[in-house]
Amino acid sequence: MRIAVFGGLGALASEFVVQAMVAGHFVSWFIHTDDELSDTSLEAPTYSDAIRIVHGSSDILSKYQEVIAGCDAVVVAFDARYTQPSSWVHQQRLIQTAMRRESVQRLLVITTHGAGDSQRRLDWSTWAKLNVDQVRYMLLGQAEMCWSLVAQYSAQENVVTGSETLEARNGSSSSSSGADSDDKPPHPDWALQWTILRPGLLTEGPVTGTYLASHDHIFGGHISYADVSDCAIKALEENMDIGECFSVAYSARVA
Repeated sequence: MRIAVFGGLGALASEFVVQAMVAGHFVSWFIHTDDELSDTSLEAPTYSDAIRIVHGSSDILSKYQEVIAGCDAVVVAFDARYTQPSSWVHQQRLIQTAMRRESVQRLLVITTHGAGDSQRRLDWSTWAKLNVDQVRYMLLGQAEMCWSLVAQYSAQENVVTGSETLEARNGSSSSSSGADSDDKPPHPDWALQWTILRPGLLTEGPVTGTYLASHDHIFGGHISYADVSDCAIKALEENMDIGECFSVAYSARVA
């Protein structure tokens, strides 16, 4: 399988790239212009049959198309340490526009436990762990600096599922700049085939395969980057339920 990966040098995207290559898949990886790979050998011709690395601005549609061209599926795993959360919605729209233009339908998006309709199961302590910087800003009285990771992931999910409001769509479109115009009509047979994974709190650790992926909302729990990547690869290989959201964690407790 040929898989396009968005998420820059984030821990989850990087782990997924490694595991996908080991599993024999070809990876097309988008990395922001200012980011530098710790292992530059991946860009050598030696690996050209296993990986394609595209450097570019996250606001240029043609770069997204370059990454997605010739792929069978797209994986999105944004990380706040490498991608500004306030840009996630805009980037998700560009990804889906590029997918349509390149006639790629399969999309797997990794967000977080607490996003979307799982938010009602998100307790305060888990929210705080997900939003450490936000707690600090609030304590310092810098409310204007606050953005909730959970809220940004939820807004991203709305783009994926097609449930964002027209007001939100128009508001973002009018404030964005630098993207190519979207003037290509959809392919008559094109339809987005999405799956969303919502992992618990992310930790370091090896692949164990002992996690639970459930339609129900897992209450609490944690999971390693490695096991989330393992789940994502299996979701693509086994064509995990399309149009569904799955909570993923080690915890066996589900709501």
